[in-house]
Amino acid sequence: MTAWVTGPQILTHVRITAPTPDETAWAAACALAVSAGIDRFLGWTDAPVQPYVPPAGASDEVTANALTTGAEAFARKSAPFGVTSYQDLQGAAIRVARDYLEGIRPQLERWRYVAGSIA
Repeated sequence: MTAWVTGPQILTHVRITAPTPDETAWAAACALAVSAGIDRFLGWTDAPVQPYVPPAGASDEVTANALTTGAEAFARKSAPFGVTSYQDLQGAAIRVARDYLEGIRPQLERWRYVAGSIA
C-alpha cells in the first residue's frame, strides 16, 4: 500500500500542534483508510506483471488530494451523525458525504489504472 498521507501530516494540516493520544491515533487511522481507499480506486497495484508506474505529476496531485481527504476524514469524528456545523442557502444542515473519496474522485479518475492503461 502507498502511504499517500500520514497521521502527522493530517494533524499539521488541521493545525493541531499538540495532539492528544486519541487525536494521534485517529489521524493515523484516517491516513491508513484514505491511503488504502486511494490505492484501491486507482488500481495502481493491480497491474499484471509489475506495479504500475504513474506518469509525472500524478503522485504530487494524488498526494495533495489525499491530504485534503485525510483532513476531512479526521474532522468527521466531530460531526455527530454526519451533520456539519453549517447550513446551505435554504437553512438545511449540510451532511458529510458517505464516501470520503467523493470530493476527490474527479481528480483521481484521470490517474486511474484500467486494463493496462490510464482510464
